Amino acid sequence: MPPVPDVIDRLLIAKGLLSKIRFLPAAHPDRISLAQAILTAHDAAELASAAVARHLNCLPASPAYLMGILAEIKKVQGATVAHRDHFSKLNTVRNSLKHEGIFPDPQHWYRVGEQTYDYVSEWCQQYLGLSLDELDESALIANQEVKVFYDKAEDVFRREQYKETLENLAFATEALLRSNQALRNLRVGKPRAEDAIKLAAFGVHANDYLALQEFIPSLFYDSDENLIAEWDQQKYGHPGNWTRDASAFCLKTFVDVALRIQDADRIPGAIEFDYIYEHKITALDDGVEIVQEKAYGLAHRLAHSFSAHPERVVVRTINKDESILGKVSRKIDLFAMSRGELSPILLIKNRDQELLGEVEANKVRVTCVPRDDEIIRRYFPDLPEVEYES
Repeated sequence: MPPVPDVIDRLLIAKGLLSKIRFLPAAHPDRISLAQAILTAHDAAELASAAVARHLNCLPASPAYLMGILAEIKKVQGATVAHRDHFSKLNTVRNSLKHEGIFPDPQHWYRVGEQTYDYVSEWCQQYLGLSLDELDESALIANQEVKVFYDKAEDVFRREQYKETLENLAFATEALLRSNQALRNLRVGKPRAEDAIKLAAFGVHANDYLALQEFIPSLFYDSDENLIAEWDQQKYGHPGNWTRDASAFCLKTFVDVALRIQDADRIPGAIEFDYIYEHKITALDDGVEIVQEKAYGLAHRLAHSFSAHPERVVVRTINKDESILGKVSRKIDLFAMSRGELSPILLIKNRDQELLGEVEANKVRVTCVPRDDEIIRRYFPDLPEVEYES
């Protein structure tokens, strides 16, 4: 007789709990992380044992606890439940931690998540005839937009459309990362080690995450603000990677990542200067010139490439107290450096990072002002204007 839905639900929750601690990110976790793993493993084991007892019609009346449930299963089956000693010790160390504040021995318990997962899997196979690995954890994905994209990916996978499977997983990944306030600046379709390191703190397998990012395409917004998948044929975007095995791996890995990070608490993070500030260049006198080197053909540039005084043209003039906005950086003049001097020249770029020109530093005042943007005004109100530090 197949398991009823509430049995499957309990096993899914237990699997989700164990997946978060199955492989702790450190070989020797700190005592707080290990204590949390002990509590999680015990809760998961209690849920799984209750699911088994429910299936065998021997679930004791509420409240039902782990060792009591295992005792009822033994009565019905006529044999001790597999790995009872492990769960008895887990129950003891959990009670010592909870009621007496005694922390577990890391040498004995550092693999508690992995061992408990394996032992619960044996229960599922023995009593329910199903594999814990094959239970559809995607039912636990909380965000509806993410779940819709994942379901589309599964649907086209069943129809052997593997390129489309990976594209829908890319959209699901984008929705997952966008909805999660704990994560910032993670890129879809970009296998970046720094992203994998960030997610490892939530129990995500770094290698699996990087492989997922290699298989799925990157995304961009078109002129109508539609999100479009973009394959890089010269790297991973070709039929050699659009296979059943690769797609199955990516489906499984995505669910694992989603369940580990979907409830992550928000972590404050540092924001780069250019996201919220830009430079204001204000003339100190009338007639301050912004200049560029005069454009010449290739032959002329090669002939005069080492000239100490290249010809310049004025591209703009600003008067006293007049300001322009852009991006400023200090230019180093190699000829001035050879004389032991630093050139007092500033390079000015516009908001699109195109060069406007150069200006003498002692003729302008540079300050940093908040960008004129609705998002900046909403989330960073009352930012001060500050002096420029080169």
